[in-house]
Amino acid sequence: MLLPAFFLVSLQAQQTIRLQNPSFEWDEREAGLTPGGWMNMGAENETPSDIQPGWFGVKLEAQDGDKFVGMVVRDNNTWEGIGQKLNGWLKKDSTYTFSAYLARSNNYQSVSRITGLEVNYKSPTILKIWGVNTRTGEEELLAESSAVSHSIWTLYTFTLQPSMADFDEIDLMAYYAPGHEGKNGNLLIDNCSAIVEVKE
Repeated sequence: MLLPAFFLVSLQAQQTIRLQNPSFEWDEREAGLTPGGWMNMGAENETPSDIQPGWFGVKLEAQDGDKFVGMVVRDNNTWEGIGQKLNGWLKKDSTYTFSAYLARSNNYQSVSRITGLEVNYKSPTILKIWGVNTRTGEEELLAESSAVSHSIWTLYTFTLQPSMADFDEIDLMAYYAPGHEGKNGNLLIDNCSAIVEVKE
Protein backbone atom coordinates (compact mmCIF):
# COMPACT_ATOMS: atom_id res chain seq x y z
CA MET A 1 0.00 0.00 0.00
CA LEU A 2 1.34 3.39 -0.95
CA LEU A 3 1.16 6.13 1.65
CA PRO A 4 0.73 9.80 0.77
CA ALA A 5 3.98 11.73 0.67
CA PHE A 6 2.94 14.10 3.47
CA PHE A 7 2.23 11.10 5.74
CA LEU A 8 5.66 9.63 5.10
CA VAL A 9 7.30 12.96 5.90
CA SER A 10 5.39 13.25 9.18
CA LEU A 11 6.45 9.74 10.17
CA GLN A 12 10.10 10.53 9.50
CA ALA A 13 9.92 13.79 11.41
CA GLN A 14 8.52 12.24 14.59
CA GLN A 15 11.23 10.52 16.61
CA THR A 16 10.17 7.34 18.38
CA ILE A 17 12.50 5.59 20.84
CA ARG A 18 11.42 2.06 21.70
CA LEU A 19 12.59 0.54 24.96
CA GLN A 20 14.01 -2.93 25.29
CA ASN A 21 11.85 -5.34 27.31
CA PRO A 22 9.22 -2.67 28.10
CA SER A 23 6.84 -5.14 29.79
CA PHE A 24 9.58 -7.07 31.62
CA GLU A 25 8.77 -10.42 29.98
CA TRP A 26 12.29 -11.61 29.11
CA ASP A 27 13.12 -13.27 32.42
CA GLU A 28 11.64 -15.80 34.80
CA ARG A 29 9.96 -14.43 37.91
CA GLU A 30 12.74 -13.92 40.43
CA ALA A 31 13.51 -11.86 43.52
CA GLY A 32 16.43 -9.46 43.29
CA LEU A 33 16.77 -9.70 39.50
CA THR A 34 17.28 -6.69 37.24
CA PRO A 35 15.11 -7.15 34.12
CA GLY A 36 16.88 -8.07 30.91
CA GLY A 37 17.71 -5.01 28.82
CA TRP A 38 17.82 -2.83 31.93
CA MET A 39 20.50 -1.81 34.45
CA ASN A 40 20.25 -1.83 38.24
CA MET A 41 20.21 1.76 39.49
CA GLY A 42 19.68 1.01 43.19
CA ALA A 43 22.08 1.33 46.10
CA GLU A 44 25.26 -0.74 45.83
CA ASN A 45 24.76 -2.66 49.07
CA GLU A 46 21.09 -3.45 48.48
CA THR A 47 19.28 -5.98 46.31
CA PRO A 48 17.97 -5.03 42.85
CA SER A 49 14.34 -4.92 41.77
CA ASP A 50 12.15 -8.04 41.51
CA ILE A 51 10.45 -9.76 38.57
CA GLN A 52 6.91 -10.24 39.87
CA PRO A 53 4.36 -11.60 40.71
CA GLY A 54 4.94 -14.38 43.21
CA TRP A 55 7.57 -12.92 45.51
CA PHE A 56 7.16 -11.30 48.94
CA GLY A 57 3.41 -11.87 48.89
CA VAL A 58 2.76 -10.01 45.64
CA LYS A 59 -0.22 -11.60 43.85
CA LEU A 60 -1.39 -8.87 41.47
CA GLU A 61 -1.65 -10.07 37.87
CA ALA A 62 0.41 -8.33 35.21
CA GLN A 63 -1.22 -5.54 33.22
CA ASP A 64 0.47 -6.81 30.05
CA GLY A 65 1.85 -10.30 29.53
CA ASP A 66 2.72 -12.41 32.58
CA LYS A 67 5.26 -10.33 34.49
CA PHE A 68 6.11 -6.88 35.77
CA VAL A 69 8.82 -5.24 37.83
CA GLY A 70 8.51 -4.51 41.54
CA MET A 71 10.69 -1.96 43.30
CA VAL A 72 10.88 -0.87 46.92
CA VAL A 73 11.90 2.11 49.01
CA ARG A 74 13.35 1.36 52.43
CA ASP A 75 13.52 2.73 55.95
CA ASN A 76 17.31 3.18 55.67
CA ASN A 77 17.06 5.89 53.00
CA THR A 78 17.68 3.61 50.01
CA TRP A 79 15.46 2.84 47.04
CA GLU A 80 15.45 0.74 43.90
CA GLY A 81 15.53 1.77 40.27
CA ILE A 82 16.24 0.52 36.77
CA GLY A 83 17.77 2.30 33.79
CA GLN A 84 18.31 1.75 30.09
CA LYS A 85 20.63 3.10 27.43
CA LEU A 86 18.42 4.43 24.66
CA ASN A 87 18.77 3.75 20.94
CA GLY A 88 18.44 7.47 20.33
CA TRP A 89 18.71 10.82 22.10
CA LEU A 90 16.27 12.88 24.08
CA LYS A 91 17.20 16.27 22.69
CA LYS A 92 17.49 19.40 24.80
CA ASP A 93 14.48 21.74 24.44
CA SER A 94 12.41 19.04 22.71
CA THR A 95 9.21 17.49 24.08
CA TYR A 96 8.40 13.79 24.41
CA THR A 97 5.59 11.68 25.80
CA PHE A 98 6.07 8.48 27.78
CA SER A 99 3.62 6.31 29.68
CA ALA A 100 3.64 3.31 31.99
CA TYR A 101 1.16 1.42 34.12
CA LEU A 102 1.79 1.82 37.84
CA ALA A 103 0.34 0.18 40.94
CA ARG A 104 1.15 -0.68 44.54
CA SER A 105 0.82 -4.13 46.06
CA ASN A 106 -1.07 -4.29 49.33
CA ASN A 107 1.42 -6.95 50.42
CA TYR A 108 5.18 -6.79 49.94
CA GLN A 109 6.71 -8.66 52.89
CA SER A 110 10.42 -8.21 53.49
CA VAL A 111 12.89 -7.45 56.26
CA SER A 112 13.23 -3.94 57.67
CA ARG A 113 16.79 -2.70 57.29
CA ILE A 114 16.43 -0.79 60.57
CA THR A 115 14.86 -3.40 62.88
CA GLY A 116 15.76 -6.66 61.14
CA LEU A 117 12.13 -7.77 61.49
CA GLU A 118 9.78 -8.75 58.68
CA VAL A 119 7.46 -5.89 57.76
CA ASN A 120 5.04 -5.01 54.99
CA TYR A 121 6.55 -2.57 52.47
CA LYS A 122 3.18 -0.98 51.72
CA SER A 123 3.67 2.79 51.94
CA PRO A 124 2.82 4.83 48.82
CA THR A 125 5.67 5.75 46.50
CA ILE A 126 6.24 7.85 43.42
CA LEU A 127 8.02 7.17 40.15
CA LYS A 128 10.85 9.53 39.24
CA ILE A 129 12.06 9.61 35.64
CA TRP A 130 15.64 10.79 35.09
CA GLY A 131 17.48 11.57 31.88
CA VAL A 132 21.21 10.84 31.85
CA ASN A 133 23.93 11.81 29.38
CA THR A 134 26.35 8.88 29.53
CA ARG A 135 29.12 10.88 27.85
CA THR A 136 29.16 13.84 30.25
CA GLY A 137 27.47 12.41 33.34
CA GLU A 138 24.83 15.16 33.30
CA GLU A 139 21.43 14.15 34.64
CA GLU A 140 18.05 15.80 35.01
CA LEU A 141 14.78 14.89 36.68
CA LEU A 142 12.38 14.90 33.73
CA ALA A 143 9.12 13.89 35.42
CA GLU A 144 7.60 12.30 38.49
CA SER A 145 4.25 10.73 39.25
CA SER A 146 1.76 11.57 41.93
CA ALA A 147 1.62 9.22 44.92
CA VAL A 148 0.86 5.64 43.87
CA SER A 149 -1.32 4.16 46.60
CA HIS A 150 -3.75 2.06 44.53
CA SER A 151 -3.62 -1.68 43.88
CA ILE A 152 -5.24 -1.38 40.44
CA TRP A 153 -3.07 -0.85 37.38
CA THR A 154 -3.40 2.77 36.27
CA LEU A 155 -1.90 4.39 33.19
CA TYR A 156 0.34 7.38 33.92
CA THR A 157 1.37 9.60 31.02
CA PHE A 158 4.38 11.89 31.36
CA THR A 159 5.72 14.83 29.37
CA LEU A 160 9.52 14.81 29.15
CA GLN A 161 11.19 18.13 28.29
CA PRO A 162 14.98 18.05 28.69
CA SER A 163 16.27 21.55 29.46
CA MET A 164 19.86 20.93 30.57
CA ALA A 165 21.36 18.58 27.97
CA ASP A 166 20.73 15.79 25.48
CA PHE A 167 20.16 12.42 27.18
CA ASP A 168 20.80 8.87 25.95
CA GLU A 169 19.73 7.00 29.11
CA ILE A 170 16.46 6.92 31.01
CA ASP A 171 16.21 5.84 34.65
CA LEU A 172 12.98 4.80 36.36
CA MET A 173 13.37 5.25 40.12
CA ALA A 174 11.02 4.45 42.99
CA TYR A 175 10.98 7.14 45.67
CA TYR A 176 9.06 8.11 48.81
CA ALA A 177 5.68 9.74 48.32
CA PRO A 178 5.32 13.09 50.11
CA GLY A 179 4.55 12.50 53.77
CA HIS A 180 5.95 8.97 53.67
CA GLU A 181 9.66 9.75 53.71
CA GLY A 182 11.74 7.00 55.30
CA LYS A 183 8.86 4.49 55.17
CA ASN A 184 9.04 1.05 53.56
CA GLY A 185 6.99 1.06 50.34
CA ASN A 186 6.64 -0.58 46.95
CA LEU A 187 6.05 0.44 43.35
CA LEU A 188 4.97 -1.86 40.52
CA ILE A 189 5.61 -0.98 36.86
CA ASP A 190 4.39 -2.65 33.67
CA ASN A 191 3.86 -2.02 29.96
CA CYS A 192 6.12 0.99 29.36
CA SER A 193 5.42 2.80 26.11
CA ALA A 194 7.84 4.02 23.50
CA ILE A 195 9.18 7.55 24.00
CA VAL A 196 7.61 9.67 21.28
CA GLU A 197 8.66 13.16 20.29
CA VAL A 198 5.89 15.74 20.20
CA LYS A 199 6.08 17.94 17.12
CA GLU A 200 4.58 21.41 17.40
